[in-house]
Amino acid sequence: MPQTYQLTVSYVQDQTLATWGLNGVQRQDGDIIQLEPNDKIVFQFNGPGDIAECVLISGQMQTTCHGSSPFTEGNRINLKANNTVTVGKNLGAWGFTISFSAHNGNGTTAFYYLPDPEVEVGSRSCE
Repeated sequence: MPQTYQLTVSYVQDQTLATWGLNGVQRQDGDIIQLEPNDKIVFQFNGPGDIAECVLISGQMQTTCHGSSPFTEGNRINLKANNTVTVGKNLGAWGFTISFSAHNGNGTTAFYYLPDPEVEVGSRSCE
């Protein structure tokens, strides 16, 4: 049965690198999110100001895997327009990054970056 996960991206003003947690548990870069086809990830942003722009870019971690993204929405996803992504049928290991900007209280925006969560869909075998 498909599951829904909440991935929280946390950021603080004057620190470009964001951190992340999954279902309320803080995670580290290089941690792997184990998923199955049809699972969903809901992205939530926790920090100062409203999100101005936000894009997720994904790519293969194994050259034997097919496709460029584990997500049905593609490998460049506008998370501001839709903060929920669905895992497709592409099995294997995937990485993704999120770049975003948030409004400051003084009428400007600041840029943030979440470097490298990894997703493993089903088995690592991509045969």
